[in-house]
Amino acid sequence: MARSSNTRTSPEQPSRRNRQPSEPADWGTVTPEVIHTLVASVTAIGGAVRFGYSRDGGAYSIGILGDGEPYTEYFRPNDDIDARLLQMASEFR
Repeated sequence: MARSSNTRTSPEQPSRRNRQPSEPADWGTVTPEVIHTLVASVTAIGGAVRFGYSRDGGAYSIGILGDGEPYTEYFRPNDDIDARLLQMASEFR
């Protein structure tokens, strides 16, 4: 039997429809050195990085080109964005 798209997958996690953003995503609040580290790591292999926001502005989006198929990662504003970017950078070293 197929699951309904609004069915919760975990009792601890609210459905996507019921999630409320804690604060808006703002690239201006991210540590510049961390952004530099990601850009340097990705471009060192001939790739490119695209920074943006989700359609509703409630999440950071990071697009990676040049590492196989292009893809986009999304992070919530309440995530540790510096740690997530450093983790991504380490994957390209």
